[in-house]
Amino acid sequence: MTVATERPYEIVIGIETHVELGTLSKMFCPCSARWFGMPPNTLVCPVCLGLPGALPVPNRRAIELSMTAGLALHCEVPEHTKFDRKNYMYPDLPKGYQISQYDLPLNVKGWLEITGDDGSPKRIGIIRAHLEEDTGKLLHGDGYSLVDFNRSGVPLLEIVSAPDMSSVSEALAYADALREILIHAGVSEFRLEEGAARFDTNVSIRFREDGQVRWPPQSEIKNLNSLRALEQAVTFESGRLWEDWQAGGEIRTRKAKITVGWSPETGRTFLQRRKEEAEDYRYFPEPDLVALAPSRETVEHIRSSLPEMPSERRARFVAQYGLSDYDARILVSDPLLAALFEGAVAAGADAKTTANWITGETLRFLRERSVRAAEIPFTAAQLAELVGLIVKREISATIAKDVFAEMWASRKGPAAIVTEKGLRQVSDEAAIASVVDDVISAQAKAVADYRGGNKRALEALFGGVMGRTKGKADPQVVRRVLTEKLG
Repeated sequence: MTVATERPYEIVIGIETHVELGTLSKMFCPCSARWFGMPPNTLVCPVCLGLPGALPVPNRRAIELSMTAGLALHCEVPEHTKFDRKNYMYPDLPKGYQISQYDLPLNVKGWLEITGDDGSPKRIGIIRAHLEEDTGKLLHGDGYSLVDFNRSGVPLLEIVSAPDMSSVSEALAYADALREILIHAGVSEFRLEEGAARFDTNVSIRFREDGQVRWPPQSEIKNLNSLRALEQAVTFESGRLWEDWQAGGEIRTRKAKITVGWSPETGRTFLQRRKEEAEDYRYFPEPDLVALAPSRETVEHIRSSLPEMPSERRARFVAQYGLSDYDARILVSDPLLAALFEGAVAAGADAKTTANWITGETLRFLRERSVRAAEIPFTAAQLAELVGLIVKREISATIAKDVFAEMWASRKGPAAIVTEKGLRQVSDEAAIASVVDDVISAQAKAVADYRGGNKRALEALFGGVMGRTKGKADPQVVRRVLTEKLG
């Protein structure tokens, strides 16, 4: 996270987050919503292509997931809501309008909590979360542009925050908290890298000049698809707005906000267009769809079905399992990692050791292989078995890493691997003492150095014993025997 520094202005940030919902089909037609990686224009039909005479049919699951998201964000679900037509012409919008929601959204007046810059809890308001359909995707080449309509019509939830964030750090905390909530609620996988979640970030600056509070028009930074892009773009654009004001630039006379894009290659924003107002979109109720009236029974059923939220789960992990806040945050960052942890502990594994193996080796393997937690090849019971072998000192930590790697590669259980490869730890003190005697005899210089006061020489002797036992000797017993024999 970016550390706040002294500056002559306050940053004011609001974020519009577009999130594709976790449905199998599109918003108004039966085409598959799993568009990423599919051949261009293969997941289309007359409805999502906007062909004449094709009529939309709402996706019930998308509506339920939208309400789930709203309730998880402490929103109110109004008794009456509807779909509207948002009219604008763009190459990736086949109908020439987007079915969205305008004055009667599905969720209103919510909030989520982050840790503010002063270290205390801070609520960020959620103005609305409305349901709409996604657009297609433009692919630009040298002198040409292509359009892929596979994404067109995918259910999209737009979550609009209040301008309650006062720093880049708070914006990042908000984005991360929102991601966690939506993933835990089962609403979305929030795959930023696939374009299934994007941030439109509104940035403005506020300061005192000549005894008056100045709050110039804002910039909307479109389609930020990573936390890194959000951090860099907001930092740059807030600084640019200040420099433009100081230089007497167009910001001093501009009345409306502008839309800018972000170029990670140049590290700069660039002007896209002057921002349209609501009247420019000519909203009117979608004539091909009836209004929605979510029953209070349905709303309460969805509310009662909400799973444990991330903040609650983190607090429980700390209280119930004695984990540090750091470990709890890493485990809860992905519900599959949290489930793996609790499954292993339920199978009898030590909580702290299990947490260490998930936040350590497991995450390292995931990063190195660029895979998600869903692709972890072992079960919670197998992880518990590995932890049990370590805690009972049947294998050393070093051997455990080899066993873990074999578990990942072969999907075999740890006990079977240990037996098959003869990796069980040697704890017999007499056997270890015999090897220690051999090493002391063979490494006279290290022995003399140790007895002369060089305590680091003990490591050379320890390494000699572990090498002769192929890493299977109990490290605690080896160190104790070595120290006793060396006086």
